[in-house]
Amino acid sequence: MSKKKLLIYAHYYAPDVASTGQILQDQAEGMKDEFDVTVVCTVPSYTGTIEEKYKKKKFYKEKINGAKIIRVPVPEFTKSSKISRIKNLAAYYINARKVTRMIENQDYVFTISQPPILGGMLGVYGKKKLRTPYGNHPKFIYWLQCTLKTAES
Repeated sequence: MSKKKLLIYAHYYAPDVASTGQILQDQAEGMKDEFDVTVVCTVPSYTGTIEEKYKKKKFYKEKINGAKIIRVPVPEFTKSSKISRIKNLAAYYINARKVTRMIENQDYVFTISQPPILGGMLGVYGKKKLRTPYGNHPKFIYWLQCTLKTAES
């Protein structure tokens, strides 16, 4: 029996140290025995700088602990500049959509709300663009992260 296919959209993924990247790496590796996992993420860039080896291609394929990783390029950014960060997020969104067209059929599409709104939009795009091996649209799973503020007494 073949494994079900799971596509994860993640702005950051190992070796980036962003908490969401680490959580999604744990998830992908924890499910590799039951799922064929593909992750679409940025080149390592959490610090705002990008290694030279990730500045030459339209995308990069890697394998990390059983998960297939497709990394898309993004521009370097300065965390203190909103414009710089928006350009980085927009590049991830556009390039992730482009590589989605190259991905084989998937049973599930999983994304998180980081980056806000774009994660959901990517998931919906993947669900509509991809098919299951049986010709249906994949199931879409959206992990919404939010911060609740409480009133102090």
